[in-house]
Amino acid sequence: MSKLGDSCIDTGLAGFTHIFVVLRNLEHVRTVYGDDFVHALVNEISFRGHSRGAIISMVGEGAFLMHMHVGFPTSYCLALQELERWQLILSAPPFEIEGIAIFPVLSVGFVTLDLFGTPSLAEINQVSPPAPMPLPEVQCSIDWRLSYESDMEFAASFYRGLGRQDFALAFQPVVSLGEGRQALYEEGLLRSVETFTQRATTGEETISTLEKLGLIRRLDRSVVLSLLAMLRQEPQVKLGCNISSSSAVDDSWWISIMELLALQPDLASRLTVEITEYLPMLHPETAVDFVQRLQVLGCRIAIDDFGSGFTTLDFVRRVQPDIIKIHAGYLHRARENERSAEVLNNLVSISSTFAPDVVIEGVENEEDLALARGTSAAWAQGNIFKAPQLWPSWSRHPLFIRSSSL
Repeated sequence: MSKLGDSCIDTGLAGFTHIFVVLRNLEHVRTVYGDDFVHALVNEISFRGHSRGAIISMVGEGAFLMHMHVGFPTSYCLALQELERWQLILSAPPFEIEGIAIFPVLSVGFVTLDLFGTPSLAEINQVSPPAPMPLPEVQCSIDWRLSYESDMEFAASFYRGLGRQDFALAFQPVVSLGEGRQALYEEGLLRSVETFTQRATTGEETISTLEKLGLIRRLDRSVVLSLLAMLRQEPQVKLGCNISSSSAVDDSWWISIMELLALQPDLASRLTVEITEYLPMLHPETAVDFVQRLQVLGCRIAIDDFGSGFTTLDFVRRVQPDIIKIHAGYLHRARENERSAEVLNNLVSISSTFAPDVVIEGVENEEDLALARGTSAAWAQGNIFKAPQLWPSWSRHPLFIRSSSL
């Protein structure tokens, strides 16, 4: 993306540039809701741009060219901020069409035009880089259409709740298995405030639904921005949070966050970003580039729930994380027999060859603690040490997650 930005700014077109917009879930929406609905959605996207001062022309179905010729910043950094602003303006809040809430999945980026007034195919491809996990293939079955419609309704309900600040981060420390109980950092876990007493969480099903729709990134962005705000307020703590591997794409969604981390290295040094892979990645190199940029800025990277899901040793080797967290299932199975305990020990040993810090998750009781201490892991996490807290002792107030639309 930065290459696109450099190319745009260096062309000498002071005060005049172009942003290319791609509607990535156009065929999904068409299959579920029909052609008329797609037409209405495209018109609404155009109107949203026009109403904020852009001149928009369509260069293909679901593809737009935005002519930014009135006071558009010529500074590279300011132009990137403007690009992020348009990503948010066009993407959120959802569009209400015929009483149905629809989230468009949009990619935006700078392009330059050729003599015929169109961007090159190479630049268009860079606007929408291959995500680690692209949108699922469109299917024509009734079951798939009903499932997509139900998922979109769920996403609309979830993000309405996020806008009402119905969710907060509950913090749980990652602690030393030694005598001192030193904390490596405190992980912020997303919780529904209303049902916190019942230990309700967003859960893997929620994350999976948002991933399938291509909508997890707005949540991950909101969580990271909220966590950075807490790090600014509480300079004595080190905090972490989880993001989906499908969010690990260095593009316009992350511009403000990357800029903040670069300007305030103290925040970066106290931030641990946990990567969870719920679905197999088709383009892991994109996630590797994203992680490496965070590491250069000073953040620590953790691979979460290692040993479950689809995280591969090759991905871990390429990422070179600071921390590997062993999925709780291995510890809980180790309670049952010696062979499972040996598997846990072997997994910890393998993990320690890839990361300097290994964490065993899900330590719930004294038996778990003894099993964890019987491995070479130095750190653990679980309710035996401390349950997740919405209002930890070091915080002045709970950290409610705010929607980061604008």
